[in-house]
Amino acid sequence: MLTSMLKQHRGKQYAHKQSQERRRQEATTALYKFNEGVMKSINTGVSTSYVNQCALDSEMKQLQTQAAHFTKITSRWINELSAFQTALKELGDVENWATSIENDLNSVANSLEYLHAHSGSVQSTSHKP
Repeated sequence: MLTSMLKQHRGKQYAHKQSQERRRQEATTALYKFNEGVMKSINTGVSTSYVNQCALDSEMKQLQTQAAHFTKITSRWINELSAFQTALKELGDVENWATSIENDLNSVANSLEYLHAHSGSVQSTSHKP
């Protein structure tokens, strides 16, 4: 009777160990599948982030190139506008100079006309006998 109880007990222990081993393997398989799914999800996110980062880097380089080109063009326009403004100032200076010369010449012409007109009357009064 004891031997049969011992056999029965050992049989139950063996069945219990087998059940535990089967559950452990099922848990390990489930964890492996879960881990694989999580890693795929993470890797997909990382992969997408990496692709986006590469695209952003490329666009940033293009933008830097375009900004440098725009800066050069803007600098050229500023220089051209500055030269144009200087030329306009010079034209204004020439116009003022020409107006000043014209006024001076008009003043001289008026003075000469006045002298000529009065010198004729002065000569006519000085020739009287």
